[in-house]
Amino acid sequence: MNHSSPHPFRLSLYVLLLLLLASCTPRKTSECRRLIQALDQGTTTLNRLELTPMTGSPAADAVERSIEGIKTVQLTDETIISFQTRAVALYQQIATTLRETSGIATMVSNLEPTPKGLQTRNTAKAQVASAIASIEQSTQDATVLLAEIEQYCLPQSQP
Repeated sequence: MNHSSPHPFRLSLYVLLLLLLASCTPRKTSECRRLIQALDQGTTTLNRLELTPMTGSPAADAVERSIEGIKTVQLTDETIISFQTRAVALYQQIATTLRETSGIATMVSNLEPTPKGLQTRNTAKAQVASAIASIEQSTQDATVLLAEIEQYCLPQSQP
């Protein structure tokens, strides 16, 4: 038996593994591209919104439509699916916060100048501060998520 040549089974296994690895890369690239496109559409929607406390509900509706677009991207790569899930959660947090802020603004606009009204206004002020903190945290989380997507999806240059 000649030990210098690879076993035919082993050679076939190597070829099969190489073919599988080669076939995964285009799929990964395609899935990354589709998810990034959906996220870009959502970001464009967010950037176009004219946010004021009174436009929170329509803005939340627009964000929820973006969520549906992100959810409809068909993926098979587990890592990319986890990015999609995290993005949906971030967008849902933003939509919820916008809707809450809109409710607070409506409530404050209907307050009477009474001691109870002033107390309610102070409570609303604290709720708005919490909403702002939530949006800031979502923005930071989105920045981290985008960096992770970039690291995973973009081919690393070889030195």
